[in-house]
Amino acid sequence: MILGEPPRTGYDLSFRFFSIPVRVHPYFWLLSVLLIARPLLSETNARDFLALLLPWTAAVFVGIVVHELGHAVAMRFYGRRPWITLYALGGITSSGEDGSYGSKTNATLREVLISVAGPMAGFLLAAMVVLVLWSTGHGVVFRLELPYGLSIDTAPVGTRLLTRFIDDLLTVSVYWGVLNLLPIYPLDGGQIAREIFLKLNRREGIARSLMLSVVTAGALAAIGLLVWQDLFIAILFGYMAYTSYATLEAYRRRW
Repeated sequence: MILGEPPRTGYDLSFRFFSIPVRVHPYFWLLSVLLIARPLLSETNARDFLALLLPWTAAVFVGIVVHELGHAVAMRFYGRRPWITLYALGGITSSGEDGSYGSKTNATLREVLISVAGPMAGFLLAAMVVLVLWSTGHGVVFRLELPYGLSIDTAPVGTRLLTRFIDDLLTVSVYWGVLNLLPIYPLDGGQIAREIFLKLNRREGIARSLMLSVVTAGALAAIGLLVWQDLFIAILFGYMAYTSYATLEAYRRRW
């Protein structure tokens, strides 16, 4: 969910997954901690603190890597050479061209499928985890709760840390996919909206997709603050509304 690749640092974690380069910027770990800062601050026992922090951080890492791998696999299918970077607001999958298959296909369909592949990879991971749990006699409970809409709890699986990791992995996989399908820049849904609007109107498509992004993000920021009284949601979507508006104004000045 980041706008561009961050500069390299001496503290980056780099590895390859199925020959796809993956780089993890240090700020990625900071975001993982900040996402659960409130419950972490309520823990006074060091053991309970780690029992909350470690499974969550591992789940965020696995969930977002799988999400970005979805994009990467789709890019590779279309003849690109992808690489993944994890940073403060999630991840980005970039690519270079190494083939011509992608250029021979419908460009709109190609870009939409690449964007959709990330959330779908997360949903597939969540479905596989649930199927394994059910097949081994472990229950999974899904409950609708505001402001976040869905609570996921599994029956104890092995150790406390493993159970918490599975809970967190399901939560990250589902929520990250749903969040990214919103028609907001720079989320996957914003990229999908851009491609569809461009298909319908080549001249006004980008501007219209940015306007949709501003309205959607602004509405969710207002709901987060006034209805759900959740400052994190308000700041997150408020920031995306602002960046979309700034991008829209810059785009209009070009014309």
